[in-house]
Amino acid sequence: MKSILVPTDFSKCASNAMKYALDIAQATGAGITVLHVVFPNEGVDNNIYSAFWSDEYLAERAKGLDEWVGRLKRKVNLPKVTVKSECVVGFPVASICEMADKTDADLIVMGTTGATGLRGVFLGSIAAGVLSKTRRPVLSIPAKAERERGKDAVFATDFRFKVNERSLQVLRTILSLKKSRMRIVHIMDKAGEQVDKSREQTLSHKLGDIPHDFHYLHDRDVAQAVSNFIESTDASALVAIAHEHSVLHRLFFDSITRRFAHRVHIPMLTLHDAT
Repeated sequence: MKSILVPTDFSKCASNAMKYALDIAQATGAGITVLHVVFPNEGVDNNIYSAFWSDEYLAERAKGLDEWVGRLKRKVNLPKVTVKSECVVGFPVASICEMADKTDADLIVMGTTGATGLRGVFLGSIAAGVLSKTRRPVLSIPAKAERERGKDAVFATDFRFKVNERSLQVLRTILSLKKSRMRIVHIMDKAGEQVDKSREQTLSHKLGDIPHDFHYLHDRDVAQAVSNFIESTDASALVAIAHEHSVLHRLFFDSITRRFAHRVHIPMLTLHDAT
């Protein structure tokens, strides 16, 4: 892993995400680009006079970004991690995706909700927007996520995905940091559904040397079942593949989002279908 992008709005959730990114960078030697996006009309009072001060306002925000990065590096005591700060004018989702492409980010690490996030919603609008637009791996960090929690990762899957090698390498790297084992869980929510061992073999072949095992649960409430399984394994992360019919889609973009959000306080690594 060479490049990590961390968007920030200076919230507690963003600070927690930055600490995770610093840990990963320290272990892998990756460089971090921290991005703060200023809305086009931010700091401008919509009159001709104040418009002349927009450059000065941007400079102040950039200075604040550098100070924020410095405080967090000192707090986690990782002064040798290379961090570059970028402060741009634009709209968050588009700017984050553009910066990820510009820096060729192997991983985007971001808070699930920011300073304006809705209480009780696991994925804020910006985090959800980035997940829907980028094709790069995204590690979403809740404000209450604990960096020292557990080892194992839970992979919620429907067995229908194609992940490229670059994404799999990111997954291997994240799991190797804690020598984690991946607990693959498939929720069978249809009556009479049987275990298909051939799908296990296909998935195992894709995962290669990633340590893993398989678990099957019968439950019509997918969100509750995954949540219960996470708690029972004391998992340190949730892994999911983003495609239209995936478990991820059902968990985070349908009506059950709020119920699931109240229970899950661990990072989520989202990989995307290979194109």
